[in-house]
Amino acid sequence: MGEPACPATLAMLAAALLSATGCADTIRPVLGGLRIGPAAGGPFVMPSLVNEESPFEYPSDAWESGVGGETVLRIHIASNGVVDTVAVAETSGDRALDSASVAGARLLHYRPARRGDERVAVWAYLPVRYPMPGSAVREEPDPR
Repeated sequence: MGEPACPATLAMLAAALLSATGCADTIRPVLGGLRIGPAAGGPFVMPSLVNEESPFEYPSDAWESGVGGETVLRIHIASNGVVDTVAVAETSGDRALDSASVAGARLLHYRPARRGDERVAVWAYLPVRYPMPGSAVREEPDPR
């Protein structure tokens, strides 16, 4: 499960880290790389984000309360690239962060995974990290 992050995810991560200026409107949640179990049969191509602009927002009430954390989502990416199912696999411990993660994930659109020339649906884990307000936002992301 240690696949490298796709270039689109890395670009979003870099943009989020570099654009942070200290308020809920500018510090964006950071997406980790998709984790998908081993693919059976044939060459497998991981799904990749179509749009590098993140739909995730830091909930202002969580920001004002100084709450941060990481929500790990379990998402289903259909063979057309749409995220059609989202569930919280690991809670951040804060309902607002978890809800914002689910809402953002529903807006993601991927280039579908492929097995050979065939588009395939996949289940994946997607970490969404909300840096603590006032913390060192430019630290290295968790390599999960």
